Amino acid sequence: MRISAEDLCSLTPYSHLNLRSRISSLTVCYVLAGVSKDASRYLRLKYALEYGQKEHVVYSLAKKVYQKHKRYVLKARGHPWLLLKMAEVAVDEGLGHGLCRTCNGKGWLDTGIKRIDCFSCHGTGSKHSLGDKEVADKLFLDLTWYKRYGKKLLLNNMMGILNSYEGELYTAFKERL
Repeated sequence: MRISAEDLCSLTPYSHLNLRSRISSLTVCYVLAGVSKDASRYLRLKYALEYGQKEHVVYSLAKKVYQKHKRYVLKARGHPWLLLKMAEVAVDEGLGHGLCRTCNGKGWLDTGIKRIDCFSCHGTGSKHSLGDKEVADKLFLDLTWYKRYGKKLLLNNMMGILNSYEGELYTAFKERL
């Protein structure tokens, strides 16, 4: 049985927007056995909605980045708890499936009288990622400090690790199925 990259969405829960056939849980377990433990936890959180894994994913992500970039974090006068908050923002950003949360990807809202363009996505149906100011406010940081030090840690390192987990899943699909 060959599974293409488009069939990854069949790992997501069934909804009225996603009408594809589901992959059996036995097949998913077989594929996830081919990825690392951290990747498996993140993928179970993202595709199987096992929210009990979120704490483990956030902690392991912050720990990886701290071990790899300890000097940079200390030089930037950042604290390890700050990495936990940044990891939480990265995981939340990584869990976003690209659809607007206000209109559920439709691009419009029904008011009962007429349909109007969604005010969050401006009618595109896609989710916009957080801006620098929004992330700095979420982390209770100064905007200049975030742009100078935090943005590199968040985008290059944390989001890169989460993207590598997705790559591990794709490779496991190709190898194991």
